Amino acid sequence: MARERGERSLRGQMTFIILLCWLLPMALAAGALGGYLTLGLGRQSRQAIEEQFQLNLRMGADRVESAVEASRLPSYDPELSGAWSQYIRDGNYAQLYRRCYTLFTRLYQSDSRFRYAVVFQPGDPEEMSITVVNGSSGASERQVRDRWRGDLTAVAELAGGLDTAVGFLERDGQVYLVRNLMGHDYQPMGVLALALDLPYYFEDLSLLSWASSVSVELGADTALTVKGDAPPEAGEDTLEYAVKTRDFTLRGRAAVDYAVLLAGFGAYRWVLGAMGLSLLLLLLFTFRFFRRKISGPIDALMAGAADIQRGEWGQHIDCAAGSREFEYLTDSFNRMSAQLRTQFDCLYQEELARRDAQIKALQAHINPHFLNNTLESINWQVRMSGDVKASKMIEALSTVLDAALDRKGMPEVRLSEEMSYVNAYLYIVTQRFGERLTVDIDLPQALMDRKVPRLILQPVIENAVEHGIRPGGEGRVALRGRLRGDFLILEIENDGGLSPEDEAHIARLLAPDYDMAGEPSGNIGIANVNLRLRILYGPACGLAIFRGEGSAVIARLTVASGRI
Repeated sequence: MARERGERSLRGQMTFIILLCWLLPMALAAGALGGYLTLGLGRQSRQAIEEQFQLNLRMGADRVESAVEASRLPSYDPELSGAWSQYIRDGNYAQLYRRCYTLFTRLYQSDSRFRYAVVFQPGDPEEMSITVVNGSSGASERQVRDRWRGDLTAVAELAGGLDTAVGFLERDGQVYLVRNLMGHDYQPMGVLALALDLPYYFEDLSLLSWASSVSVELGADTALTVKGDAPPEAGEDTLEYAVKTRDFTLRGRAAVDYAVLLAGFGAYRWVLGAMGLSLLLLLLFTFRFFRRKISGPIDALMAGAADIQRGEWGQHIDCAAGSREFEYLTDSFNRMSAQLRTQFDCLYQEELARRDAQIKALQAHINPHFLNNTLESINWQVRMSGDVKASKMIEALSTVLDAALDRKGMPEVRLSEEMSYVNAYLYIVTQRFGERLTVDIDLPQALMDRKVPRLILQPVIENAVEHGIRPGGEGRVALRGRLRGDFLILEIENDGGLSPEDEAHIARLLAPDYDMAGEPSGNIGIANVNLRLRILYGPACGLAIFRGEGSAVIARLTVASGRI
């Protein structure tokens, strides 16, 4: 009798819960949804399409800006200035044409952003004209030249008023990016006209489903319709937005087709009607389901749960026939012991994934001050000498950037590869400091196959260089390594000395509970290295900075390193 009363009580409670906590809220939610659709959805839809339009316009502006950056490349290429200087000296037009054609073919022939590129001299555009056609554009060189003869005068006129700026010109649906090619004396060597592949830049705008027409402008002479038969006119149903960059302003206008949005509202009304009918049928089915399929299996599960609570893991629970859900639950009880081990394994893998994510986030910190100083040094070398040294500095910088950006996606590398990054950095700084900086490297060849975290040495060596060079004087940086049991010990030494304030600052950066959030990027290099080592290899590894003999300062990295 007690069991029957319990069953009746359970069914009564379930009935009450269904009516009070499910059916009533669902009815209220359906009414609220109807009101929301009629009153608020239109306003929110307007806001959503405005945000989408602005986002797509900014994406188009970013792509145009990348084209502007690509147009600057020839002016900084020594091949162009060298060819022009040689032409001024010997007047050999054939050699000038050949060298320039090779350069512009390399830069633009395979660039999908441009249909073709044309370079000409304003003083003699017909004689000195170089045309490079992108084979993927579907146009032949003859077609390009036939069209170009009609556009040449307008492009040349635009270029005459640009000086060092960039301009845009639309001619019969074709937009040209135009700029003067400047020499070292800031005198124009020619005019570069890049024919933009418009679908690449404004495809996102043309795919806006709610817009009947969309137009963009890159200037007074570049009005384009990217969707529809005609540009939209200003009005209540028209969106307008402008994206300003350093070189241009991209303006967009879109006509909103509210018929598309209203068509969706009709679908929501059908959804509401179907929800009401489904709720009624589902309520009837639920009552029957609980009466026939829930009470009995719950008793069996409760008994099995009590056995497991007592530690009787081998208990077997018989499932009520015809209930797939309870079959799954009872099978889960019967396999509980084995699944606990699986759960522990899953938790361990999740912890490893979390640590890997932390390491990747830490590796993403690149010191902008170092990059700026490097670029400044390279720029100085290019302007002053124009020799091979600048090229070598650029190659060294490329090596450092590849390491910082982790293009290979490998958190650990051989020490030999890590030293290639270090040597690239040291080459750059030695060009900056010259004989003022002495570098000593003592790493046995046997250590070069040991694995280390990517970019673990460069931040520490950079710190040693910055603090080891006395103002107006000289400095020394030494790198040495050895094995100590299963650990690889790497030491970087400089003669900069440590003040009590420096020691306190270092202690704060290397503290186990140090938080890099909100810290300036220039102050977190050594903290980054220390935290990466501790995450990867545990508290026995990390970075320590201490006084050496005399004014020496030693930074010691401890790595649990095996072979790759």
